[in-house]
Amino acid sequence: MAAAASHAIDALSTKLGKRWESIDASIERAVAEQAKIASILYATALVPSDVSFVVFGSLARREWTIGSDVDWSLMIDGQADPGHLRIAQTISSHLMEAKLQSPGPTQTFGSLAFSHDIIHQIGGDADTNRNTTQRILLLLESWPIGNADAYDRVVKAVLNRYLDNDISFLSHSGQQYKVPRFLLNDIVRYWRTMCVDYANKFRERRGEKWAIRNAKLRLSRKLIFAAGLLTCFSCYLKPPMGDANLFDLPNHIEPLLAHIRTYVRMTPLEILADAAFAFAKPETAALLFDSYDRFLAMINDGEKRKQLSDMKAKEAQSSPLFREVRDISANFQKGLTHLFFDDHPKLTELTREYGVF
Repeated sequence: MAAAASHAIDALSTKLGKRWESIDASIERAVAEQAKIASILYATALVPSDVSFVVFGSLARREWTIGSDVDWSLMIDGQADPGHLRIAQTISSHLMEAKLQSPGPTQTFGSLAFSHDIIHQIGGDADTNRNTTQRILLLLESWPIGNADAYDRVVKAVLNRYLDNDISFLSHSGQQYKVPRFLLNDIVRYWRTMCVDYANKFRERRGEKWAIRNAKLRLSRKLIFAAGLLTCFSCYLKPPMGDANLFDLPNHIEPLLAHIRTYVRMTPLEILADAAFAFAKPETAALLFDSYDRFLAMINDGEKRKQLSDMKAKEAQSSPLFREVRDISANFQKGLTHLFFDDHPKLTELTREYGVF
């Protein structure tokens, strides 16, 4: 599955009459990096035909910058095979030989991911942080390189699980359309888990790489959450059946499933651009994308990235660079607040109805 041009960002850019150089450059770098990885994997036939190689993180979001990790999983959707682990280890070795940055120390990525747990263990004691992370990021920031069959099956099954087990869809209650609460609640839960885990990682790692993780939490992680909310809200704002009543259909989940899958194929920035084009005032859209462009420029600057990686928490108050982080993130948050609460009455209503309580 090749990376496509960002039509949503291009459309917003045309509407506002401006370009974001760092965003454009990060997309170009990501597409080139994906092609490089594809050549490594498939020139040597490393990936079997019954699995999918899936990337996450900045590479999947197409926000590739200096020092970005290659977060990946070998998606298994079928019979378990002892040889799968050896394949994953061989892939890891080849990527390291190509001088690609290994996944972070959490061990969430860089090995195998099994469809059974991702699809069936939603909620409950068996739904670990690792499993939740793999599932939500599969929907919000993943991209298959090469054969996408297993990937597409798992994504469809996960979404079907969210919709088929959503109790609110069992009652029409006179409403033409509803927001998928089960999916929305899991996205909210993941965002709050990220925030809590951020504090725990600060303690466990004794503040190592505190500042750059803080910057990412304020911007790229928050972007993922915003894109998840917008995906769920789009089911009401841009219903696939138009004015027709979805619940009059024999299988009313199918159009909704197809609709959400189109959003899964978009990057978080594309989803934000799509919403900003339709629902944001021009100054709000510009504030969002100007600030995110500044963020990508900052972390693609090798010297600034190193400063943030080495910075201790006690140094942040007096650091001009961290003041820049706070300024960029404050503008991004201001843009999100205007988008979700101020610029469009329907989006404001949905945020108040579903985003808080």
